[in-house]
Amino acid sequence: MDRADDRAAEAGIGDSASLTQITISSGFRRDDTSPTLDMDAVEEIASQPDVSAVVPILSLDGTIDLRASGLRGSGRVYGIYPSTTAYLGVDVAEGTLSLSASDPYGALIGASLQENFYDPDSDTYTAMEVALMGQDLEMRVYTQGTSYRSVTLEATGILSSGSSQDSSIFLPITTVIDLNERISGSEIDADDLVYDQILVQASSREMAGDVLDTLTELGYNASGMGSYLSQINDFFGTMRLMLTAVGGVPLLVAAFGVANTMTMAILERTREIGLMKAVGATDRAILTIFLSEAGMVGLIGGIAGLGLCYVFQYGVNSVLNSMGTTSDTISFMNATISVSDLGGNLIAIPAQLALIALTLAAYVGIAAGLYPAYRAARMTTVLALKSD
Repeated sequence: MDRADDRAAEAGIGDSASLTQITISSGFRRDDTSPTLDMDAVEEIASQPDVSAVVPILSLDGTIDLRASGLRGSGRVYGIYPSTTAYLGVDVAEGTLSLSASDPYGALIGASLQENFYDPDSDTYTAMEVALMGQDLEMRVYTQGTSYRSVTLEATGILSSGSSQDSSIFLPITTVIDLNERISGSEIDADDLVYDQILVQASSREMAGDVLDTLTELGYNASGMGSYLSQINDFFGTMRLMLTAVGGVPLLVAAFGVANTMTMAILERTREIGLMKAVGATDRAILTIFLSEAGMVGLIGGIAGLGLCYVFQYGVNSVLNSMGTTSDTISFMNATISVSDLGGNLIAIPAQLALIALTLAAYVGIAAGLYPAYRAARMTTVLALKSD
């Protein structure tokens, strides 16, 4: 079933961008010698092999309250350099993926954020959706107690759902610095910023694990979905080895069955072997005939087994497709998997795997029939002809 399990794991984690993305957090430092997430750290990380992009992120220090169309909501506010928006690893469902320093309150808004507004006058909480694209969004930034500063945001883009930024609001970093200065009451030197997070994009999914290891060795508190996927794939690798070992038992039993069948066939055809030798058949020719028969027995068994596998594959995938008519997701290995991401196929049998299985079955048959065929080839003509 090849890499269907790997695709299932990937589908449960998220899109391909999340598999190449590594997050470095400043919330934990091993000791005083651990790197500070400042511009020097950004330059050091960017210089590492297989790092394609680095996105420094500054969090808003205050609590926020969002208001739109008479409803209220909340979210997390981050500041980034407008030139780094393309490297966030997200797409936009509406608008454009862009920020501008000349538009300090133009914002990129996460998909789920606009779906979680509520009516403050209602006795019960009910999530309500507000289309924020094209309308003003009031953001109240609370500093101390009930004191707040109100700013009006305008969405330049609504992020596509399914990323880790679904509940985020991204503003130009200069805007977040200005708001943090108002919250703290002290000036912040933009040249000495300490970032809360740094997003690192690896050059490829295959290299994400190496980049993560390198950053960890440098002392950074780094984590990424790629490492989680590697752990899952390691689990599946171990499972494959176990299934191979379990599958080896019936393979051994089948080999004994072929050997027994060929031995019985030789005993029943002893006189026939004698006749073939009497008319000039060589030991090599006899050996070839019986090895060919043994190989055919193994190949026919392999074809039958492969046919059963295809029937099982069709049945499971048919059930999966029928589930997709009522729900777009299923649960597999504690992961939520999108049916569409799997293409409706939980089990896949690639053509090359089927070919390998048939070839292996034929060779097992030949190996199992080697000793009986050798016995047939070494029979004495006279004794073979005297056999009843």
